[in-house]
Amino acid sequence: MTQESIALHLSALADEGYTVIRAGIAPGEIDAIVSRMRQIHAARKPADDTEQPFLNRGHDTLYNLQREDLSFIRAFTGNEQVMAVVRSLLNDAWYKQIASERPNFILRALAGRSSGERAMPLHIDSFVPSSGTLCIACQVALVLEDQTPQRGCTIVVPRSHLSDRYADQSAMAQAVPIETRAGDIVIWDSRLWHGALGNTTGASRWSLIATFVRWWIKQNFDITGTLPESIYRQLTDDEKAVLGYCSLPPRDEHERTDMKTGHGQLKPTVAAYRR
Repeated sequence: MTQESIALHLSALADEGYTVIRAGIAPGEIDAIVSRMRQIHAARKPADDTEQPFLNRGHDTLYNLQREDLSFIRAFTGNEQVMAVVRSLLNDAWYKQIASERPNFILRALAGRSSGERAMPLHIDSFVPSSGTLCIACQVALVLEDQTPQRGCTIVVPRSHLSDRYADQSAMAQAVPIETRAGDIVIWDSRLWHGALGNTTGASRWSLIATFVRWWIKQNFDITGTLPESIYRQLTDDEKAVLGYCSLPPRDEHERTDMKTGHGQLKPTVAAYRR
């Protein structure tokens, strides 16, 4: 991806709150990812809707996929287009322990999703609205199957990330569908009001969605404590930083007093972080 195209995507994110990278994933990679997701979906016990977060009720959702297969992590960290945009969007310029051209943002959550019959209401994923120029969180959705209004595609209210307000359901009239083909990548600012239409086709429409945040934001699950050792051993230093191992809070002041660390402080195993 050229600097010019990165700038265009960043401009769209700043102005409209979202951008689409067309054909950003190779067809062979799409097939492998969606096949693995279907395997996991078939093997997992169906979730009790009452135990699901409200927004996910009635939809197929696979949580914590970074624990299942390295390929789910690498679908993002191995994609230079994604990494270039997210680094520019979320890297902390004052994080001096890691070189500025390498990621210091972290993964908050990694999930698979396929729309059900019920529409998903408009909402934000940043937890708190803001009209500031700096983004603190974004979603990156790898589109694995074509997404149309009939199949329950994502809808967004352009520029709503600058509203400094929580999502208002009356804005549904201003929402626009994001129609995409398998292989496209959608990135949106987590402050953007967005939702999804109901899937009336009976067919799946899987996406693999990563939420990336600035290094100081809490992760959805204990990613750093529960990652299988077999996956941890294969990670690069950059990937360990993205999963949160460089920004783990110290146990006490005797361990260290800075919340930020660099690659030199990474440990050889997941268990070593708990000793």
